Amino acid sequence: MRETLIAPAKDALTTAKRAARAACIAAAVPAVLASIPVHTAQAGGMYEMVSHDFKVGIDQAKMLRIEGAAAIVAVGNPSIADAILQGPDMLLLIGRTYGATNVLVFDHDGNETASLIVNVVDAAPRLLTLHRGNAQASYNCAPHCQPVLRIGDDETVTERITTQSGNKMGLATEGAEATAQGSSEE
Repeated sequence: MRETLIAPAKDALTTAKRAARAACIAAAVPAVLASIPVHTAQAGGMYEMVSHDFKVGIDQAKMLRIEGAAAIVAVGNPSIADAILQGPDMLLLIGRTYGATNVLVFDHDGNETASLIVNVVDAAPRLLTLHRGNAQASYNCAPHCQPVLRIGDDETVTERITTQSGNKMGLATEGAEATAQGSSEE
């Protein structure tokens, strides 16, 4: 009687291990396949559609060289990242906020030539986050710590930084306009 009780438990354990292994493989296969470039046939010839994952830092830009003559770029969620063509073979990616989105590139005939997944990640290795109770404030310490705006920061901190930054930008704009008017009068 004892042997029959042990055997089903062992089989159940083996079955659970197999199920867990199958689940891990099933989860990994799409990630592996997504990283492999896709070859797509086009009428009158062959072209290669590039498919890759890219990381871009938040508030950072990355320039990519793309194959072929790109004419149109589409971004799945422009609030996460932006993509701007800088010529027929250069694409500028800009990280806006944390998250992931896709970017599609098309040629003049409307054929998809590139499919990118853009992951916007933290780009500040010298970022310091200070917690005071439930309030959070972020500082960029390179080498001296200065307050920066980060998602999750306390509203009073972000309002103060936004107001001061806006005032500074306003003064800079006024100065630039005054300089431009002075130059045009000469």
